[in-house]
Amino acid sequence: MDLTAIAKTLARALAALAVIVVLASLSLGLADGLRRPEAIKEAVRQAFASQSFGDHEAFERIGRHRLSHFSECVGLSTAIAPGATNPITFTLQSPALLWQPPKSICDSLRDQLAGSEQPHYPYSRYWHGYRLITEPFLSFFSYRSLQLWGGALLFLCAFVALAPFLPPVLRGTASPARVATLLAVTALGLVMTDLPISGLTPTHTISLSVLLLCWTVALRKRGPMELLGFAPWAFAMGAVYNFFDFLYNPDLLAYVLGWTLLLRAVLAEQRPLGASLVQAILLQAIVIAGYFAMWATKWGLVVLAGRIFGEQTSVPSQDFARWFGGGDGVYRPLRALYEMLLESAAMPLGWWPIAACLLAWLVLFSLALRRGRAAGALAVLALTLLPMLVVELKANHTIQHVSFTFRLIPFALVLSLAGMAAMLGRSGPVTIFAPGHAGRAPS
Repeated sequence: MDLTAIAKTLARALAALAVIVVLASLSLGLADGLRRPEAIKEAVRQAFASQSFGDHEAFERIGRHRLSHFSECVGLSTAIAPGATNPITFTLQSPALLWQPPKSICDSLRDQLAGSEQPHYPYSRYWHGYRLITEPFLSFFSYRSLQLWGGALLFLCAFVALAPFLPPVLRGTASPARVATLLAVTALGLVMTDLPISGLTPTHTISLSVLLLCWTVALRKRGPMELLGFAPWAFAMGAVYNFFDFLYNPDLLAYVLGWTLLLRAVLAEQRPLGASLVQAILLQAIVIAGYFAMWATKWGLVVLAGRIFGEQTSVPSQDFARWFGGGDGVYRPLRALYEMLLESAAMPLGWWPIAACLLAWLVLFSLALRRGRAAGALAVLALTLLPMLVVELKANHTIQHVSFTFRLIPFALVLSLAGMAAMLGRSGPVTIFAPGHAGRAPS
């Protein structure tokens, strides 16, 4: 173990975090300072009048799937808040309307726009990077325009993520495994997730666009994808994603980056399977570490600003206890996974895509057994273990917002199939251990 190389990697990761924190704070402060609350209020009033926030419960109902506008209403309640005496603490604390169940945050936002003053409270538990887009945009354009442009951005990012697979397909030189991967990822976006309709919820359009762009960076990386070399990038991606995400999909970002490292290492670079799997899982852990490091830094800034300016602040530590419990406040193992599966089946096509994926997995695994490559197939499946652990750690949050958090399921199903097909389509044996190792064997 090269401790010097590890120390340099850690230093690069922390330096990247410092740069991201500075840029995030300054850019969000600039967006807050330039926003036009009255213009945003008018845009949101028009959005309510045109029913752009779904039904009376603030849901868009697509089949049995319910797309929630919760985070839209939270973010917009900050966007219309009057300017604060201290813009620094305003940006860090992100004051949002204090809603009280059974009234939803969208109901509170509607009441605020109607002239009924509602109390605000510091919503500093999250970063709110989507405001870099929503606040300037709604200061001059309508909410419907934001939805349309956001949807276009998401589809553009999806195309950019798919672009590395296209040239060989267009030239007719692509292997069956590469074509299968392209078709699988395309089917994922169009059949098994709510990506085509997520333009209705701009905060999640922005979040998913950032996730796809991070994935694109990994897919387009040139040269060998070594863990230590890519670790600062993965850490930085986790931090950047935290800036835009609501604790909905950090597990998904970790999964797709780990999937990319494993397949590149074993298929393109022909490295041993066992070491590549370990590196892929470590990479996933690094992504999650970057995500929570960004969060911890933001909370540290909130407390520091409060002490400097003599304002009362608090770190929302109560959230941790709330995240760990299940939907009824009692943790039950795999309950979150069950709820995510139910939500995946609530999409308009129902259970059959999930059943088809499971059947295809059994077929591919039987082929892998016959060809002596079961280890490669199981390695791709093993990549879901750490993301599922993250889901279990935030079980209550996953269940409460399952209409957003379910996305790991369809991604994992389809990409696991694509990875297994690629393993089976690889020419030559897949080695489990490095050459010269006593336990070396084909998978």
